[in-house]
Amino acid sequence: MQDVYGLEAGEYEALLEAQGGVCAICGQSRKYRLNVDHCHKTGQARGLLCRLCNGRLLTAARDNPETLRRGAAYLENPPALRHLGVRLHKEFRKDTD
Repeated sequence: MQDVYGLEAGEYEALLEAQGGVCAICGQSRKYRLNVDHCHKTGQARGLLCRLCNGRLLTAARDNPETLRRGAAYLENPPALRHLGVRLHKEFRKDTD
């Protein structure tokens, strides 16, 4: 890890403790060792992330903070709810056999 991310001895553990032992994004603990996340433009280490947040969330967002902000806004205020009202998937409708 020192060779790859420039971390010194004990720094992974110190960072994990500083993060409360959880992924810096989703806040969940994992049974496996968290990934050291880094910026693909600058190479700078950013924090410790679970595989889902590091490998899917940030990858899908292309490390773009604005994309992640728009994603949060979408979840908090969905356009379908604003424009159409409540529409439920069939598995959530009581009138579906």
